[in-house]
Amino acid sequence: MIAAVRERVRSHDLATGEPVPGSQSVYRAVAVLRGVARSNINGITASVLANDLQLTLATTHRLLKVLTGEGLLTFDPYSKRYKLGLQLYTLGLEAQQFALRELLAGALQRIRDLSRETVFLFVRSGADSLCLERLDGDIAVPQLTIDVAARRPLGIGAGGLALLAAESDAFIEQALAHNANIYSAYADLTAEEIRVAMLATRRRGFSFNDGRLQDDVRAVGLAVGRTDEPPLAAVSIATSQARIGTRKRKEFESLLYNELKTRDWTFP
Repeated sequence: MIAAVRERVRSHDLATGEPVPGSQSVYRAVAVLRGVARSNINGITASVLANDLQLTLATTHRLLKVLTGEGLLTFDPYSKRYKLGLQLYTLGLEAQQFALRELLAGALQRIRDLSRETVFLFVRSGADSLCLERLDGDIAVPQLTIDVAARRPLGIGAGGLALLAAESDAFIEQALAHNANIYSAYADLTAEEIRVAMLATRRRGFSFNDGRLQDDVRAVGLAVGRTDEPPLAAVSIATSQARIGTRKRKEFESLLYNELKTRDWTFP
């Protein structure tokens, strides 16, 4: 555990491994929050935390003081122990999209059980789609590399395409422009090809991944939410090429519609 914590406090970009100038204190502050969280029931003292993180006591005290001052931690002057603060709860309330997993859990499980295929839940995060849930089907599809917490530019994959198509015209143009130089990393797609697929999705009411990204993958997607508002999320059913034809695709579309469009999924 200590080794894992020590790795987190290094001032390196987690994606590239390259040093991030001036970021060491940020990584250490995050490590302190995680360290307190692991002992939140009983709390943890500064000395124990410093030892766990292999930081000096002075550095640990400095970080704890800042985090406590910001309300992210609380300090009991009698026990000398730190616990998570109310401000973390308040910040968590702002990330309400993650509660969608609970809101849609029943529908996602029924879609998975009735289709017997892999089901994904996506939400929009800026100009990306973010995978919040994956329920594997009865038969594994090795080419399905998307997992929980994976991000892709909006318009990539059935879920991302359904999310994009449900947005306003103005937002779509902004997202396409933002991701124009990124799409080529996905089977050499272009922003114009994504626009064409988005328009087709709007006409059909459902998105369809036709195997352009991975030869043996096919997927059907549908946005969730009110028609007069930006989408809350998108759900897709993914399978292999061998297990889907026109009839099966229509079955998946009906299943998604019955589970997702027959209820008002308004989310506060």
